[in-house]
Amino acid sequence: MSKQMTSRERIFAAVTMSETPDQLPVVPLLMTRGIREGGVRVDEVLLDGEAQAHAKKKSLDKFGGDVIIAGTDLFTPVECVPGCELDYLPYAQPSLVTHPTPSKDAFYRFKEKYEKEGFQPSKRVLAIQDEIRTYVKMGLKDTHAIPTPVGGPITTAQLMTGSSEFLQLLSDDPEYAHEVTELALDVVKNVCRMMFEAGVDVCNILDPFNSSDILPPEVYRKHGLPYQKRLFEYINEIGGIGFTHTCTFTQPIWRDIASNGCLNFNGDMYPGMDKTKQAIGGQISLMGTLSPYSTLMHGSTDDVRNEVKKIAAEVGYNGGAIVMPGCDIDWNIPEENMHAMIQQCAEIKYPMDVAALGDLSNVYLAGHPKHPGKRSSSAADDQAIAEIKTHVDDLSPTEEVNHYLVEAIMEYDGDKAIEWTKKGLDRGMTAQEIVFDGLSLGMKIVGDMYERNERFVTDMLKAAKTMDKAMPILSPILEASGGDGGPTGTVVVGLVRGNTQDIGKNLVCLMLKANGFNVIDLGKNVKPEQFIKCAEENDAVAIGMSVMTNSSSVYVEKTKQLLEEQGKGDKYLLMFGGAAANVGLGRQMGIEYGIDANKAVELVRNHVESRAAA
Repeated sequence: MSKQMTSRERIFAAVTMSETPDQLPVVPLLMTRGIREGGVRVDEVLLDGEAQAHAKKKSLDKFGGDVIIAGTDLFTPVECVPGCELDYLPYAQPSLVTHPTPSKDAFYRFKEKYEKEGFQPSKRVLAIQDEIRTYVKMGLKDTHAIPTPVGGPITTAQLMTGSSEFLQLLSDDPEYAHEVTELALDVVKNVCRMMFEAGVDVCNILDPFNSSDILPPEVYRKHGLPYQKRLFEYINEIGGIGFTHTCTFTQPIWRDIASNGCLNFNGDMYPGMDKTKQAIGGQISLMGTLSPYSTLMHGSTDDVRNEVKKIAAEVGYNGGAIVMPGCDIDWNIPEENMHAMIQQCAEIKYPMDVAALGDLSNVYLAGHPKHPGKRSSSAADDQAIAEIKTHVDDLSPTEEVNHYLVEAIMEYDGDKAIEWTKKGLDRGMTAQEIVFDGLSLGMKIVGDMYERNERFVTDMLKAAKTMDKAMPILSPILEASGGDGGPTGTVVVGLVRGNTQDIGKNLVCLMLKANGFNVIDLGKNVKPEQFIKCAEENDAVAIGMSVMTNSSSVYVEKTKQLLEEQGKGDKYLLMFGGAAANVGLGRQMGIEYGIDANKAVELVRNHVESRAAA
């Protein structure tokens, strides 16, 4: 049996892999949730580091855990850029409202100011320094590790410009994208320096934009990895420790992350932390990945305990592993589940007796196809997709056009899309047939491949550009015919208040447009009243809401309540999707759930058709 360790000794034993911990370490991610236990609202203490520290200390006393985390989110570097505006929310992480450098003019104004005046910390960076110093004064650094989250270089760069805009820059103006990331790197370095000067042990570099859900691996290696390496070199030079956090699907870049200079990799680790352990567990310690949504939020205490045991058996059997939820935990996660996670970790001692953990054959880690929270694709069993993939011989003239239009979309070949659009018209096809049976089907297939981690967000954007090449030929014909034969109507789409990551929402907009709908994108941080006002003014058929955190689902429910109060409960299709959305929550609120962009199109199309038939 290992000697009894302090929480601090336990964490560093696991992180450095220099020795085996005494028991399975746990990081419960008590950030915004930690503040709740202090009896104060998040927005009341984000600029008061001492108050935040005392609130989180109460949380540590209540639940336990091996760390106490300073700060709450990845926005600290971008908040140091003039023009950045965050909405401080009462029950969740802040939400980015205004990107500080959305244009080249704005960026170069900031760059000139930065080169003249140097780095200027935001009030919140100074507050987090106070929070760290308060923990040190409390003596917590003697017993616990003190980490803080800091946005990574490329993630901060896209927060400066806007995520979709930055993706476009990576494709169309990579030199400018490098210039923005270079300056973002310097801002991130300065934030890290200030955290270490205050006494923090670890800067956990949150770089979700590098996820293979977003960037193809080769783009990450060119535009993300070099900046990470330079950041971790700097952190090591000043005597600090750096971790890497990247969300969702990361398998193609695991070996790159293991070589970037950090001491620990944490996040969701799709398609499974056990696979991560096999690939890079000998090189770098791992932290994760208890599912924060399906298990911690909606599971039983037995579900939580069994998933912790599975992590121990599959990942932590020989050390080098720390249990942590895959992403920030929600304000509303049941207390009993928090206790179950932390207590179960304390009960698993080293050297580990894996057999004593019991039969875990029906327990699955996050990312496994049988895990309750596994993302799937709404188009996976679509017959039209199956036929287009396999039925290539003996095509009729119309089928041949559709086949090559789909192929053009999948190959991002704009000239080919134009060529076969013209051939389709010459063969007597209607514009509607060309759009919906050819071009849109190609978009649907690319969307399906994205959901199965076979293509990337950048591929979706290239496919949309390809379709756009053919639309000038078809749009006049569609307008002249009044759009007969295809779906019509306006859909209002946006991220609800308290949400920032807009890539999924943008894909929904893209797919709706590809299927003939008029889309009004309200952007981020949208209030219920804004959804309704826009829908009323534009005679919309549907309202689509993207939800990334459980606490933000209240705004989806509020939208429905307001419509019912106004006597308009059945006027619009209400649908929602995103990381915190699920079919059960949808049923509970009486709102349709769209698992992905293709499903959103199906929901709107069915709604329009049923309304027309009524």
